[in-house]
Amino acid sequence: MKLLRLSLISIVGCLLGLAILVLMGVYSLSKMQDRHDELASLTALQSRIDNFSVASDNLLLQSADPALWAAYRDEAAAIQAGLTPLAEEHPGAQRAIRHIGYIVEELSRFYARQDDRSSVTRDDRLSSGPLALPLRSQIIMSQVAGYGVAMDTALQEVVRQRQERIATATQWLAIGFAAAAGLFGALCVVSFGLIFKRINGPLRALSHAARRAEAGEHDVRVPIVGSDEFADLSRTFNQMLDQQDTMVETLSGALATRRALIDSLPAHIALLDGAGKILDVNDQWRHFATANDFLDSTFGVGSNYLSVCRAAVGACADEALDAGNGLQDVLNGNRDSFTLEYPCHSPNQQRWFRMMASRLAPGQESAGFLGAVVMHVDITERKLAEQELQRQAYQDPLTGLVNRLGFIEAFSRHVDQHGWNPQDIIVLLDIREMRNVNDAHGYDIGDRMLIKMARRLEKHLCDHTLIGRISGDQFILFLPDDQAMGPRERLDALAEIFHRPVRIGDIIIEIGARGGYTLLGEDERSAETLLHEVEIALHETRLHDRHEFYRYNREMDRLAQHRIDMTRDLRRALEDDQFELHYQPKVDLTTGQVVGCEALIRWIHPERGMQMPGQFIPVAEQSQLIGPIGNWVLFQACRHLREWQDAGLDLVRVSVNVSVEQFRLGDFTRKVQEALEIHAIVPSALTLEITESVFSEESEALRRQINDLHALGVRLSLDDFGTGYSSLLYLQQYPFDEIKIDMGFVRRILDEPLNRNIVSMILGISQVLGADTVAEGVENTAVRDVLLELGCRIGQGYYYSMPLEVEDFRWLLEKHSRLPLTPLPSPGGS
Repeated sequence: MKLLRLSLISIVGCLLGLAILVLMGVYSLSKMQDRHDELASLTALQSRIDNFSVASDNLLLQSADPALWAAYRDEAAAIQAGLTPLAEEHPGAQRAIRHIGYIVEELSRFYARQDDRSSVTRDDRLSSGPLALPLRSQIIMSQVAGYGVAMDTALQEVVRQRQERIATATQWLAIGFAAAAGLFGALCVVSFGLIFKRINGPLRALSHAARRAEAGEHDVRVPIVGSDEFADLSRTFNQMLDQQDTMVETLSGALATRRALIDSLPAHIALLDGAGKILDVNDQWRHFATANDFLDSTFGVGSNYLSVCRAAVGACADEALDAGNGLQDVLNGNRDSFTLEYPCHSPNQQRWFRMMASRLAPGQESAGFLGAVVMHVDITERKLAEQELQRQAYQDPLTGLVNRLGFIEAFSRHVDQHGWNPQDIIVLLDIREMRNVNDAHGYDIGDRMLIKMARRLEKHLCDHTLIGRISGDQFILFLPDDQAMGPRERLDALAEIFHRPVRIGDIIIEIGARGGYTLLGEDERSAETLLHEVEIALHETRLHDRHEFYRYNREMDRLAQHRIDMTRDLRRALEDDQFELHYQPKVDLTTGQVVGCEALIRWIHPERGMQMPGQFIPVAEQSQLIGPIGNWVLFQACRHLREWQDAGLDLVRVSVNVSVEQFRLGDFTRKVQEALEIHAIVPSALTLEITESVFSEESEALRRQINDLHALGVRLSLDDFGTGYSSLLYLQQYPFDEIKIDMGFVRRILDEPLNRNIVSMILGISQVLGADTVAEGVENTAVRDVLLELGCRIGQGYYYSMPLEVEDFRWLLEKHSRLPLTPLPSPGGS
């Protein structure tokens, strides 16, 4: 039996015995109380009988009124009733009842004779005893007294018998309680004896085995007897000893492995005691000593490391003293570790080492401190590399000019030497079309061109000018004040240097530069701040692309912060679904029938309300968010197109604008195919409007993506034709299905004949290419009429409809409405 089960049974048995003992005690107390109450009732009854006897005598001595006599008889009846329950068990009670009856009967006859005065004889009246009563009364009184004595005797017999029975019952109750208590005690003794027996033997065996194991005996095991908890504990103890043996074997192997590992480490390692005495060293320590002609066969083992350090002389004496002091702190417990890098040069070789001293038990407060481990690691290669990196840290490896850090350091040194001059200029330039140079001629030619530009700048600029290259095609220059030339003249001269062609072998490369600059001004600023200013100015130059140089001003900082804030808001807008699409119908100019629509994004900003694309698309393109936003537009437009088709509405083509940045990502074709497949859209129902700016990034990868989109079945539209980089060659190379005439030409078609001719020319080109033509910016009937006259059949603009929310455009499709919704004048009207 399991020890736990035996213990539970013993506890339950003891608890049951205790409960029985308590119940018996309660029962005994209850019975004793009943006996006590019974004796009390008998005593009370005896007292009443005594009073009854006295009353009987008084009634004989003096006459009683009827009320008193009636109360006497009632009391007699009550006493008889009280004795009746005892009559069955006690004959004395029966006798007492009869004697009470006799007394009452005699007294009744006595009072009956007294009432009958005529029957009293003279002898009765004259005869009197000691009580001066008539003789007859004395006789009755004697009889009553005899009955009273008999009644008292009988009652005393009853009381004695009841007392004997109560005593007997109480004795048996005491015997029963004592027996139960004895049984309970025996049960407890037996139970705890069994438990002790089950515990003592196995526990002594375990204790004995534990002492043997503690003494170092590895083959000790505890015999397993039975299947109780001690058997499980013995089995676990044996398994623990087995595991301990295995761990000892493993630890021995690990120690051997660790010793081999320490010996193989590329570090010279020594183990010290708390006083600094060398206890042991590894093989690398011995090899180093042998290689450096150290003649001590003990390799320093047994000597005091601190003493050796403090006794050092020569070039490294200071470092040795520092090492000794640091090691002393470690040994004293003032610090857990100490590190020192120091030179240790030999006559024919430069060498550096890194000393590391560590406590054996860092962080543990122990009286038995073991000492420390000292390691010396050869860091010569790192030191030589750091020296080389230190040399290169401030220098551009390609051109030999200073890099960003070098420029900052050189500018700071210049200011320290010559002071702050408000007329000094810092300029940041980048070379235009550097990417095209690399693509056309290769990166090697591009690098050689950068080197030539660096030498040209060094040759043509004065000695106090600082020149640096801080990134691929960016040069940073510090132009000191020149009394003969103002800031603009100095910048023009700098631009002239970049505008001259560069000859590399047989290749002549035409280049240009654009830049941003800042005047030092009266407010002194750090070099980092000045670089930040020219970087912002260069960014503005790139955005506008109209001037060669932009000067920094604080408004640029504000605009840069605005771009940062808007970029953050755009990211949140994508996460919170703050965008929505509006649709501007494309209309058949002859009939007013809706033949398509252009999806136009709107940003519902939670604070600034609706934002038009021109307010945030440029920032999205600069911040690399145009890809995710463009994908959202693509998938959302396909979803709406699917909903319209499911509703049974007339099929119209949906146009989606595409940025050149989306093509740069390289996966745009896959995204389009994914959107079409997810929403089950026929490819011909989707038109992608590509602006002419895409040709500024013309490449084989771009051409492949456009051809893949055309092969997919998607219609391609050339947007804003005539305003950018387009050429007839591009139109021939790219498979456009539609050409959109820019609204700048359409709106002024009535005012400028040149615009009319340009529109006519575009229509002719479209006809030759077999492409549809869409006129943007149709805002009145006169423009519509001219377009129809020139042969343009499709247009869009506010004359027909402003961009509509998706629900409004769906209503337009449901009603099959012709545009404009007001009556449409005939094409020949005014």
